[in-house]
Amino acid sequence: MRVAFVDQSVQMGGVEYTTLRLAQALDKSRYDPMIISPEEGGLPSLARQSGLCVVIVPCPKFPSVSLLWKNKYIFNPFGMIVSAINVYRAAHNLELYLKKHPIDVLITKGLMAHFYGGIAAKRLKVPCIWYMQEEVDLNRAWGLHGYLLNRGAKSLPNKIIVDAEDLLGQFSGKFTDKDKLSFINNGIDLKEFKPLSEQEIRSARSVLHIPENSLVVGQAGRIIPLKGQDVLLEAFSQLISKHPNLHLLFVGAPLFGNLEFDKQLKAFVEQQGLSDHVTFTGFLPDVRQGLAAMDIFVQASIETDSPISVLEAMACGLPVVVSGVRGTTEMVKPEVDALIFKPGDPKMLAHSLEQLISSAPLRQDLGKTARLSVISKFSLEQSLVQFQELLEGVYAS
Repeated sequence: MRVAFVDQSVQMGGVEYTTLRLAQALDKSRYDPMIISPEEGGLPSLARQSGLCVVIVPCPKFPSVSLLWKNKYIFNPFGMIVSAINVYRAAHNLELYLKKHPIDVLITKGLMAHFYGGIAAKRLKVPCIWYMQEEVDLNRAWGLHGYLLNRGAKSLPNKIIVDAEDLLGQFSGKFTDKDKLSFINNGIDLKEFKPLSEQEIRSARSVLHIPENSLVVGQAGRIIPLKGQDVLLEAFSQLISKHPNLHLLFVGAPLFGNLEFDKQLKAFVEQQGLSDHVTFTGFLPDVRQGLAAMDIFVQASIETDSPISVLEAMACGLPVVVSGVRGTTEMVKPEVDALIFKPGDPKMLAHSLEQLISSAPLRQDLGKTARLSVISKFSLEQSLVQFQELLEGVYAS
């Protein structure tokens, strides 16, 4: 079965890593996977390194459908019109390529890719799967976003996969047949993500220039407001005077026009005199390099999020502290394999961190339980079985 993954972005994040790992893990005696990218970048580069077939099919840029005006985002009708035109242009480009290089199933990743990939697949009468790992603001633009999402979901894909049950709520029964919807947990390769030795931890800290005796609190993910790095920074600043050996590690780069947010974070570090205690790694091709240096992992998202980085940290046996946002709370059990704090509340986050900083046994117990939770629910093998069964069902129909 020839399976094509169409990914809207080439910059590596959780969505792109799941694409890469699923394509790598597919049974090659049954499936012939390929990745279709709009341009060169992190995803096609890493995919080629792993031996996957990669094709570049040019895709026009999609302008923002919102404008920042007086510190508020307002609807940008011009952006919506241009994006709609570019969806059809992208669908045309993809259709031309797939006519010459037929496939059996198309899997789309990313909101715009769901539409232009779905249109191309529809025209070619190829089964299409939307793999949705994002939440759409259904009320945005007076409900237009929600309407378009559900109209598209009704007519374009044969199946829709979500990686968090809370994401199922985006789809209205009025438009979307519930039989189309499938929930598959993200899967972690437990051989790649595992507890490390003291030597490996020391080596990782040396590479990142983190003092060996530090207690390292870290977060991995794109530097964007959604991920709440500013909340974590504020909480960290409340703890440093009491715990001078603390170090904060941010793994990830600013993406999608968030350079200003990145600058604000670094300016706060300077203003608070925290430069010797905070490290920004930028993009790391292998997130394990960052996780290896951490003692405590934090995910401070302020909106619905189901970050794969949380599961990766848990698989490595790290104690995790997460915000109580939809999606993330499905992945953990409060006080069992994670501590949970109120989203956007740095004081509550600081309190949760204080518990772990002050108790090595608590860190160890939480980390052990976290890994066991990933083994029981979030292994790559489990998600791969479900994904391949879904592929077979779509192909057969």
